[in-house]
Amino acid sequence: MAGNVIREGELVFVIVESGERRRQHLIKAEQGLVYSTIAGVIEGSDIIGRSWGDVLELQAGRAYLLPPTRYELSMYAFKRLGQVIYPKDQGYIAVISGIREGMRVLEAGVGSGFLTAVLASIVGCKGKVIGYDVREDMLETARRNLELVGLLGRVDLRLGDVREGVPDTDLDAVFLDMPDPWEALKALHGNLKPGAPAVVFVPTFNQLEKLYENVVRTGMYVIEETVEILRREIEVKPGAIRPFTQMVGHTGYIVLLRRIRAASRGRASPTQSSVGRPMA
Repeated sequence: MAGNVIREGELVFVIVESGERRRQHLIKAEQGLVYSTIAGVIEGSDIIGRSWGDVLELQAGRAYLLPPTRYELSMYAFKRLGQVIYPKDQGYIAVISGIREGMRVLEAGVGSGFLTAVLASIVGCKGKVIGYDVREDMLETARRNLELVGLLGRVDLRLGDVREGVPDTDLDAVFLDMPDPWEALKALHGNLKPGAPAVVFVPTFNQLEKLYENVVRTGMYVIEETVEILRREIEVKPGAIRPFTQMVGHTGYIVLLRRIRAASRGRASPTQSSVGRPMA
């Protein structure tokens, strides 16, 4: 986005209202393109030359013309191959990892690049996200998505299996979104800085149990917390504000691990403790 005027070819985030109904769209301001909405038709020529924040009057309502944020671009414009990590989980994962500008982090299981974009936006131009995936089509999709939001320069995408080891050292954090993350933890132990976080995302209890058993057996990490994030949207209508009947419930479990020196055999293995946990 350059300046306050919507230029031809730019993507526009549009919130459309018609009575009590509301819909959201990501459309392209281009001559000849026509979009059908709940409030009427929007033509590309109607948008070009208008200012960001303008209200477009339609046949049965109105449309608000807004510059898309990275969040909206990821939700409406990113191509998806397979399941992705949703914003409700992305934000929590990023916060508990403690990553900040200038850090070097590794992500295994890049997929379509949804979490990758969040990590790249945080580490900044001086940092780097090193992203591994075993599928070339996933990496190509992530590459296009990251380029769309201007973050590709902060990411080093690689075809490879982290379970076989990686050359990257002194990593500030690792993020694992893969079917068997416990297999990668041992391989990556020496690549992480002492005490650094390893955040794991798994969708099933079976995986969670195997992960826990592996952490206890190897003694290379300590579990700081295991959580599940639920998202419930609120329906806002005059005189009737209430939760929607549908919600984004289970998507996966987030496990925060911290890299420690491998426990000596015969000593008690580190497990999750309730001591010092924050108050609810």
